[in-house]
Amino acid sequence: MKKGILLSIVVISACFLSCQGQQKGSEIPDEQNVEMTPNEVVEVPSYKIENGRIIPSEGRPMIVDFSATWCPPCRQLKPIFEKLAEEFRGRITFVTIDVDENPELAQAYGVESIPMMVFLNKDGQIQNTLIGFQDRDQLLAAINTYFGF
Repeated sequence: MKKGILLSIVVISACFLSCQGQQKGSEIPDEQNVEMTPNEVVEVPSYKIENGRIIPSEGRPMIVDFSATWCPPCRQLKPIFEKLAEEFRGRITFVTIDVDENPELAQAYGVESIPMMVFLNKDGQIQNTLIGFQDRDQLLAAINTYFGF
């Protein structure tokens, strides 16, 4: 029993000492830095927010997914949304807004339930909203209806 307690103290002490140098704000050693390769695409913001509204800045329609990381239907929708974003790259902008990080924006769009997708035309005018999980076929039908793709 004494050996078990002693071993636990040693392990806890070792963990404590190794974590001492990893305080918030400390530098990450160079060997852990992640560098981008030339083939990676860096997404720049494709919209701006003016007077609590989202304005597309690339002159194309946009689908805004209001969601949260803790929401199971949001997590279920995420891979579908990302795959469609890839398929329609250059024609439709897909943006995800976390309602916990942007409560004012969520309130401005009347988000009461998530996931909620807002279809905006190229001028930022709301074309439609979809509430709740949507499968791929439902999203494609909405894209065709509201954007003509």
